[in-house]
Amino acid sequence: MLAFIDESGFPHPNDETQNPVLAAVCIPKEAVRLIVQRMYKIKTDIFGRFDVELKAVNVLKPKSLTRNTNNKLFAERVVNEVLNSALNIKVFAIVMDKPERPLDVERSTFPNHYRFLLQRINGYAALKTSKCLVCFDSQDEGNDMIISHKMRNYLFRSLEGNQCTSIVESAFFVSSKVEEGIQLADLCAGLLRKYYEQIVGDSAPDVFSNWINELFEKIHRQTCSVPSPDGSKQLNGIYRIPSRLLL
Repeated sequence: MLAFIDESGFPHPNDETQNPVLAAVCIPKEAVRLIVQRMYKIKTDIFGRFDVELKAVNVLKPKSLTRNTNNKLFAERVVNEVLNSALNIKVFAIVMDKPERPLDVERSTFPNHYRFLLQRINGYAALKTSKCLVCFDSQDEGNDMIISHKMRNYLFRSLEGNQCTSIVESAFFVSSKVEEGIQLADLCAGLLRKYYEQIVGDSAPDVFSNWINELFEKIHRQTCSVPSPDGSKQLNGIYRIPSRLLL
């Protein structure tokens, strides 16, 4: 199994997002070829070329409903034909509130939102009696190395991490420009962020928010509850983390 991880927004008081999201799309290895084929067809059908990067920030906009309608069609076809299909894809996410102060995280410590997401990936892989390879969106060599080191410290130096036996200990870093799995994670993270900021928040309903809600309902069908690493409780697939646990 492969788990592709991406984020929408960043938990920092200076970031413009109100509800940053870290999301994972879990894909059985036998479904990868079919997913790539479907993404290839969707891109060529709509844009006449396959080298199109799917980014939530480009397609999940009010203009997609009026002017850039190809972006609306793009998002809907990916949700319907890839994510919300019979390919056994699962979505897990950690939803955060914008913190009032920067996170106090030691350099070697895996932040809680990453820990909680990895717990859910591990729980789902355990249910499927499968090992899961985790793939992050590559940023640059320095940041990639920091994430890799923090993940290994978590897996090897904490009791909880030692119990995540379904996670392959070596993380991969891939480019969103060429890897459809990261593009799917980007779309899910962006969609969830839009949902929590506009639907769960105080925004008045409009055509755009109704569209976001429709897409969210379809994505929500692709999540599930999974056992915690020690098996003592069930973890919700999409979890809104309390501010006290984020900080």
